[in-house]
Amino acid sequence: MFRNITPYAVLLLLTLFMSTSACAVPTTSNPTVIILSPASGSEFREGAEIAVQSTSTDAGGVARVELVVDNVVVHADAVSPAKNQVTVIQSWQAVQGTHVLLVRAYNATGGVSSPVAVSVTVAQASIPTATATISPTSTPLAVTPTLTTTAACIDNAVFVADVTVPDGTLLAPGQTFNKIWRVRNAGCPWGEGYQLVFASGEAMTATRVFPLPSTPTSQTADLLIEMTAPTTPGTHSGIWRLRNANGQLFGTIVTVVIRVLGSPPPVPSACSGTPVISSFTATQRIIPVFGSTTLSWGPVTNADRVEIDQGIGEVGTPGSRDVAPTTTTTYTLTAYCGSQTATAQVRIVLPFAILGSKTSVDQTDYSGACPKTVTFTGTITANDEGTVTYKWESSDGSNNSAVLSLSFDGADTKTVTHTWTLGSSGKTFTDYWERLHILSPTDVTSNNAMFTLRCN
Repeated sequence: MFRNITPYAVLLLLTLFMSTSACAVPTTSNPTVIILSPASGSEFREGAEIAVQSTSTDAGGVARVELVVDNVVVHADAVSPAKNQVTVIQSWQAVQGTHVLLVRAYNATGGVSSPVAVSVTVAQASIPTATATISPTSTPLAVTPTLTTTAACIDNAVFVADVTVPDGTLLAPGQTFNKIWRVRNAGCPWGEGYQLVFASGEAMTATRVFPLPSTPTSQTADLLIEMTAPTTPGTHSGIWRLRNANGQLFGTIVTVVIRVLGSPPPVPSACSGTPVISSFTATQRIIPVFGSTTLSWGPVTNADRVEIDQGIGEVGTPGSRDVAPTTTTTYTLTAYCGSQTATAQVRIVLPFAILGSKTSVDQTDYSGACPKTVTFTGTITANDEGTVTYKWESSDGSNNSAVLSLSFDGADTKTVTHTWTLGSSGKTFTDYWERLHILSPTDVTSNNAMFTLRCN
């Protein structure tokens, strides 16, 4: 039987997760994440593939999206080149229990989003029940008319266009503007109680909830909000969602992304000779995987511009920047005075670590001639150069492998395979599985790749 998850339980799970996870200090320039599905409190059967769909947004570009289940990274998907907005679907094979599914995104400069999570419940796979055989009787059976039922509609919305203020529009500080999105109703008719609600980012309006216009199925609606641009120069963005009369979010997200003009940059003073860099440091030079550190630099004199590599770009001095590299990284600060340059470097060291592993099977349900050879495919994602030791484990222990090793020349995802030949005439093997067990550099166990074998 499924068990209901209360909001308090979800909050407790999230609190426990965030208290034990290393995460970047949130800043206004970090990515924002929305989990589109599944909804928090959803229920699944053991062995089901749960597809987690999320949208990540960042003005500087989203570079990586991670799916974390119960404090273990199960997917780390790179986005190359980085994009301002990216929607991904990352799957996880359900195991019995209550689980926290968390999505976080990194931008091109190492900034990390605040954790966004949902809680799901996975029930034990149903057990087949015997079907009773009914003996025929001499009493005629009455014919009952068949009722035809119509499937209930599902709320949905599809983005059509930015009617006004397309993403990236330049506006003056404090300028008012009307943002209009055009969306199409791809589900139930929208009526009383349907709303457009602010989800994350910057609202740029005091009102956070607006009623949706009455819109029949398959028709479009223009959604207008009067907004005011922030006074701070730079890129500003907000995310809005549609909500039905039952309070459930549905359909596409809609975004507003504007660039606020600043004062003209001061004319640089004339320089001559070699620039002088007073300092370039980090609060921590050795950090854990998924940890962060702060780069800081002092005044730079006799220079007309200063840049930091690794996607940070031109900076003012003095200054600082939070970074969260996933592999050992050297940051170089370069000061320019015409053709003359000066450099300073900071190296941030991370331990060799496993970012995720997954196992799949070529056939989950087989009926036929035996013995049958079943093939398993595993993926191992590492953050840097190093050697991984692992072994294959089977459900009954009869097909466990010896300890194997796999070398990485740098951050990469590698594939390994394993086979299991079993079965004989008339035998059935139900819910058998194999999985990857990473032994070093850290102890990580992948999902169980389950299969059923029925031999003729």
